Amino acid sequence: MNSRLLPRSAPPLLIAAAVVLLALIETAVALIAPSRAPTDADWAAAARQVRADFRPGDLIVAAPAWADPILRVHLGDLIPIEVAGRLDDDRFARVWEVSQRGARAPATAGGTVTLDQRFGRLTVRRVERQAEPVGYDFVARWADAQVSRVETARTVPCRKTGDRIQCPDLSFNFVHRQIVEVDNRLREALLAQPVGQAVVAIEYPAVRLGRVLVVATGLHDTWMRKAARGTVAMRVIVGGQPQALPTTSDDSGWTRTRIDTSARVGQVVPVRFEITSPAPYARHFAFAAEARG
Repeated sequence: MNSRLLPRSAPPLLIAAAVVLLALIETAVALIAPSRAPTDADWAAAARQVRADFRPGDLIVAAPAWADPILRVHLGDLIPIEVAGRLDDDRFARVWEVSQRGARAPATAGGTVTLDQRFGRLTVRRVERQAEPVGYDFVARWADAQVSRVETARTVPCRKTGDRIQCPDLSFNFVHRQIVEVDNRLREALLAQPVGQAVVAIEYPAVRLGRVLVVATGLHDTWMRKAARGTVAMRVIVGGQPQALPTTSDDSGWTRTRIDTSARVGQVVPVRFEITSPAPYARHFAFAAEARG
């Protein structure tokens, strides 16, 4: 119990009564909570409803989010890796929400509920909304990238080797498509560690632009976030026009930036990502990007 809730001069009897009350409350919660939890039969029935009208490309989410592991047990085969590790929710036109205790998922915000059905202690909702179509997914098309390390006196080209684009001389200097952990959530992203006194440049030579370029950044691996405090900067150059993104630190989480490209819809231009850090030790920088609309 928080000592600030009771004055220091509180008599022992009052303190003892408060401790007993807290114990009774916690016992009651422990006894009541299981009776409010969905049963296996509830989950099975909810899953059948989702499967009956599921379409490829739909998004399935749990509300509250901590129920996601249970959702995966029943519907995980309908949640491929690229969906589970999505940049964000905005590319999905149909969202299935399996909720309990009145919770709602952020992915359903602003949509129209077209199905709302109860299965015991679970509610299944289908929400339809305006989606942002993805014209170019930079993570999926990682092999299109041309990677180099730009130093003071030279530019070092890097080569595709197996599942990564590896730069010479430095074993850690590579670009690799990977499932990363940012802000305690898994994302599918490009992992690219910065290099001291150099720019790691990742250029896609021919990207057809939509109305917006969405870029998300973060630092991978909770243990590495505890090992160092250096920041990472990224600059995006779209058809020769630079755009600085927010600086990434241990506390940034998964930060999205939307770059307006509506004036150049349909144009095919180079898009270049430049990564730098004044203190690159233990900075496992991850990013994802999509040209949309």
